[in-house]
Amino acid sequence: MVAVVVAGFATLDYVARVEGDFTGRGTLLMRQGAADAWPRAGGAALFAGAALAGAGVGAAPLTWIGDDGDGEAYRDACRQVGVSLEGVATMPDAPSTRCLLIYNADGTYGCLLRPGPVALTEGQKRLAAKASWLAIAAGPPGILSRLLDTVSPATRLAWIAKDDPACFPPDLVARLARRADVVFCNAGERAWLEAGREDPASAGQLLFETRGAEGVRVEAAGEAFALPVATLTVDDATGAGDTFAGAALAVLVGGGSSRAAAQAGIAAAGALLAGRR
Repeated sequence: MVAVVVAGFATLDYVARVEGDFTGRGTLLMRQGAADAWPRAGGAALFAGAALAGAGVGAAPLTWIGDDGDGEAYRDACRQVGVSLEGVATMPDAPSTRCLLIYNADGTYGCLLRPGPVALTEGQKRLAAKASWLAIAAGPPGILSRLLDTVSPATRLAWIAKDDPACFPPDLVARLARRADVVFCNAGERAWLEAGREDPASAGQLLFETRGAEGVRVEAAGEAFALPVATLTVDDATGAGDTFAGAALAVLVGGGSSRAAAQAGIAAAGALLAGRR
């Protein structure tokens, strides 16, 4: 049974790290990211879904792939981590979405996205409507808005936030900030998230703010606490935040505490990054 549907882009990621700061001009030496990262199936729907499935929670990406080799690679990745393919729509005669991620020497990165076509199918709407939780990640904003219209007010909502106006324009940010039961963001996105609110956060909203080597801050019901993390140096941190979100959400789905959820997220993200060293 699918308990959590994670909506967002399916991507084939090409990850590189440059020795310096890539400005788009001149030539810099680069390294590929992890050994398996050229290309690698990615996107928050897959990373979060994999963490949920790994914790024993039924999960399905709600996403779109092309009828091509990239699409087959994405399907294979879903099978390998045990997530359902029920919400993966194949767009005929169309390319899958590709993403080029360029990490600078200081850990910052830029992203070039070649999106494929998307369309919300009746099957995807039914899948979202019957799930206990809907998690919204970076994806096509029109479809994300329609999904919010589709689900019952009783459906729990998680938002894996990203400061990306192409995916989260101001009206959608305000709507998600108001509706979400759980919000995941990083420290660099926190000011953007708060500026996008039209109303104060509800008393019941739970927020996880990842802060890199400085750990994780958790806020709920007017209280806050922080947890430390082990420091890891990697060339490719892609998917760590999404993995944290999926593992934390798995604990919450099972009725666990916010502290236990944060601890599970830290462990899962750390394991992902440790595998890329």
